[in-house]
Amino acid sequence: MPAVKSADMLSILAITFPIFALVGLGYVLTRIEVFDLRDMTALGNFVMYLALPSLLFRATATQPFQDLIDPGFFLAMLCAGLGTQLLMWITLRLRGLGPARRAVGVLGTATPNSAFLAFPIMQSVYPDYAPSILAMCLLVENFFLNPIGLTLIEAANPRERSTPLHTIAIIAWSVIRRPMISGLILGAVVSLLGIPLPYPADRALELLSYAASPIALFFIGGSLVGLPMQGNLRLAVVISAFKLLVHPLVAFGILSAFVVLGFPVPKGDMAIALILSTAMPIFGVFPLLTQNTEHSGAAALSVMISTVAAFFTLTALMSFLV
Repeated sequence: MPAVKSADMLSILAITFPIFALVGLGYVLTRIEVFDLRDMTALGNFVMYLALPSLLFRATATQPFQDLIDPGFFLAMLCAGLGTQLLMWITLRLRGLGPARRAVGVLGTATPNSAFLAFPIMQSVYPDYAPSILAMCLLVENFFLNPIGLTLIEAANPRERSTPLHTIAIIAWSVIRRPMISGLILGAVVSLLGIPLPYPADRALELLSYAASPIALFFIGGSLVGLPMQGNLRLAVVISAFKLLVHPLVAFGILSAFVVLGFPVPKGDMAIALILSTAMPIFGVFPLLTQNTEHSGAAALSVMISTVAAFFTLTALMSFLV
């Protein structure tokens, strides 16, 4: 039995180590100034504005429209995120923290780094499902979870108070105009209309898709160098712990409840993929979204802590689930 466990752990490390090694390589080469933060900006823009939108467009445009969304996965992912956000809000409220800190906690605690980190891992573990998983995660995060956190941040900012409808309109427009969401929506339209992609266009999109994962991983590491490492360490640790530990536990609880209540559940391995998706570290633009709260330092610390710790927590979780 120990020999089997050892082989299992080695197989898991064969998945997680190369991925986090690319993250580490990006950090080291940027730290020693082989690359600088301007290079990271260029790489991030390439992934965000070209590679990932191409991947999402191709993944949705080439699938039958009825297969784009797994209702069980989508609903469970949404409930797990909302439940984790609620638990974070209650925890910080009981600790006596103010609305700005609660808002930062809610925004970060249930939004994983789906595009840049989760997708490469899913490509290694569940390659057939990876694009669909990414699409559903982005829909849940961008249309439900992020708007809740951003709305709370706006409400906690006395200098920029606006009406709820105005705030919702601004957030909705910022979501729709994001290139990844635009690629996802356009691909869904092409799928719905049944328009076949010409081979040259399909091949070009495929090549761009191949570039998304390695460049995104390198970018994650390099962008960590530029994060401000001063802030509320205690808050950062709480947010990181909720993201890496509480979020997947809530997801497991939601899936168990769905089975008992007879709700739709993710098909096949998608249930495991959902738990792994919720166990990813915090999304990289978290500090940028919290700049007006005076807690962007805590947000940056939580990105750093959760990204480093995720190598160990994800490896351990995958050894049990995969």
